[in-house]
Amino acid sequence: MKSRLTDRQKNQIATRNKAPDLTLGSGTVITHHGTELIIETADGHLLRATARRTLGALTTGDRVGWRTGEDQREIIEQLHPRSNTLIRPDTHGKLRLMAANIDQVLIVLAPIPWMNPNIVEQAIVATLDLPATPIILLNKIDNLGSIDRQDRQQIEATLQLWQAQDIEILRVSAHTGEGIAELRTRLADRISMMIGLSGVGKTSLARSITSQAATAAIKALSTHSQEGQHTTRHSTLFRLDHLPGGLIDAPGVRDFAVAARNPLAIDRAFPDILKLAQGCRFNNCSHNQEPNCAVLAALAEGQLDARRFENYQTLKRDRSQSPNRS
Repeated sequence: MKSRLTDRQKNQIATRNKAPDLTLGSGTVITHHGTELIIETADGHLLRATARRTLGALTTGDRVGWRTGEDQREIIEQLHPRSNTLIRPDTHGKLRLMAANIDQVLIVLAPIPWMNPNIVEQAIVATLDLPATPIILLNKIDNLGSIDRQDRQQIEATLQLWQAQDIEILRVSAHTGEGIAELRTRLADRISMMIGLSGVGKTSLARSITSQAATAAIKALSTHSQEGQHTTRHSTLFRLDHLPGGLIDAPGVRDFAVAARNPLAIDRAFPDILKLAQGCRFNNCSHNQEPNCAVLAALAEGQLDARRFENYQTLKRDRSQSPNRS
């Protein structure tokens, strides 16, 4: 028996399905503090605003319609359709909206500390699951010469493995500036998010590509919000320096290591295994112990990386056991 929608849920759905109201100003949610949000208008101005309760929860990156009320305070009247949403558990385990309308995710790595490749591939899967475009960003390339030759070769081999699967790799140094111009070009006209372990240089990278004037304006406006200086609790959209586009900083989101909702996201992250599977005897082959399995044959012959295959199987198992599977 299906549960019936409450009146509030019906109002939220009706409000979200409305065609854009051309009498409203258009804007983007930059960050929020309790019931108060900071929005950026179409002409680049920052305003504090509150949202109609019928809209439900709003988040960083949301595109909205707003107007000035009779009391001269800005009111968000409409939420435009989202392309995707990032939902993650907070410190109490409760699922919360972190960001919306993300075009690409920058998975930031560094020679030291080098991230476990399995975690990187989990992040790739989760990015495709949003859906968004994953990009691997190797920062601190000026430090490559200071690490052991064998470690350096292993890093290069792993990067080449991902690149062979059509994952874009960018090599930069926030310290020397190498590759930053190319990175800025790749970020233009897109909303991006950076994730990575502590110590890989995310903060330095963000400073090198975002507008410091716009960042200062956001912080100044945030100090007058209901929660004062507690801006690090929420995601914030920072604008690029002299380029259209933005970078979302979501505190607490270090990686995307969660079970994928869409099984196709896992296959898209492992196209080499998907291609091999076309030669399996059974269409529903699980690549465990079935006869005439082309994937297991490639593994035995050394044509498929064993670590990568095991991670693929782990992700498949995690999804099958996840209570959130679709």
